[in-house]
Amino acid sequence: MMMQCSDRVFESSRRHFAIGRVGRGALPESLSRIELDILSLLDGGLTNQEIAGSLRTTVGTTKWYINQIFRKLHARNRIEALTRGRELLVLASSGHELPPAGPMPEPLRKTELAILGLLSQGMTNQEIAKNLAMTVGTTKWHMNQIFGKLQVRNRIEALARARQCEWL
Repeated sequence: MMMQCSDRVFESSRRHFAIGRVGRGALPESLSRIELDILSLLDGGLTNQEIAGSLRTTVGTTKWYINQIFRKLHARNRIEALTRGRELLVLASSGHELPPAGPMPEPLRKTELAILGLLSQGMTNQEIAKNLAMTVGTTKWHMNQIFGKLQVRNRIEALARARQCEWL
């Protein structure tokens, strides 16, 4: 049976983070306008090179700003930065979103859904493997299966697609 990700029509809108208070309070350090823009582009799953092109800056400068975001949000990686950013910021709509997925050949398995859940918490492959009692190689294999099924190219796009399909 062919399964649609969603029958809804998705509006093409760019996600944009705006400073605000949610739950636990404001950011430990405020993010600059460019850092907010980069966080927004990270949310869309863009690579450093794509972000640099979008902001008309160098990849080195983009990496520097990303490291500043990690430091300010106390994050180890992009997913943790996005998760912490969502906890501390109000997410408003305004531009980059994944296009709707085509028909999926098969639904995600329980293990794949569990991996997506752990991935949304910012876990690394090693942490996911340990949590699910599997090898890192098996975790990577499952990640590639997820990427193929969701028609995405990286972890952040996979999480964005899972949210689009209302699985997270």
